[in-house]
Amino acid sequence: MISYSGTMEITDRNLDKFKVWLLERGRTEGTADAYATNLRSCAADRKGLTHRLVAGALSPNTLRSNLAALRAWALYIEDPKLGKRLGDIRLPPARRIHTKQPLALDTLRTLIKHLQVCKMPSEAMRQVLLIMAIRGFRSGDVLRLRRTEILRALDTGKLIYEGKGRKRIEFAARPFRAQLEALSQITGWNRVRELIAKSDNPKVASVKVWRAARRAASEVGIADMNPHRLRHTFATRYLEQLGGDPNAIIKLQKFMGWESMNTAARYVDAVSQDELDAIGAGLVSGLLE
Repeated sequence: MISYSGTMEITDRNLDKFKVWLLERGRTEGTADAYATNLRSCAADRKGLTHRLVAGALSPNTLRSNLAALRAWALYIEDPKLGKRLGDIRLPPARRIHTKQPLALDTLRTLIKHLQVCKMPSEAMRQVLLIMAIRGFRSGDVLRLRRTEILRALDTGKLIYEGKGRKRIEFAARPFRAQLEALSQITGWNRVRELIAKSDNPKVASVKVWRAARRAASEVGIADMNPHRLRHTFATRYLEQLGGDPNAIIKLQKFMGWESMNTAARYVDAVSQDELDAIGAGLVSGLLE
């Protein structure tokens, strides 16, 4: 049991009720689970519930996710003092501490070929990883796909599903049709995650996907692999394909199904500082001619 000496203890039982409250207000299961995990970590800090937000040891994005969880908790327990304290906290800009590196195209091709033939925990896992590698899907989005959505996509050519934040997302199914067909041939399931793990906790399936991706990548010499690196690689290469298109960031945002333009803008992290300096130097040179 983890507790907080405020108006309500942070216990597993109370967190389960909190997650139900979040779901009733339109949050996804993944968000509810993430908030509960963040609250456990905040409550475990001996220096206080909000100490993690000011200690300076966490990345900006992690700080924001902790703050969002605490604000939701303050609303849930109707604690105005905690809400005011959280409102007074100012966090640094949401930028990565370490730049994520996309895979080279040849490396990605090698990984895809390996995924098609290597030993896997199940055929469903193979298809999940292939969809992520081929089309850059979030692992959570693939795992929450319904069987009915996949069958409809095979019939209409459009995969329409409820994505992160309960957003309606629509993609052409043709690039990964073979993988959808392979999943459709497996019977006795409602959501893809049921084919990966028997647990009702979505995180269990996500962890299994992460482990399988890491193992397969290591077999072809790729280090530091995690499922989101596949999405990062796809988005970065898509941006490269757009070249000098002035609307590149907008197109990337729409194609990847992101809610915020800020998310798409983060992919300039893949551009080296030397390249940015060279562009700037060229511009200055042109102005001085």
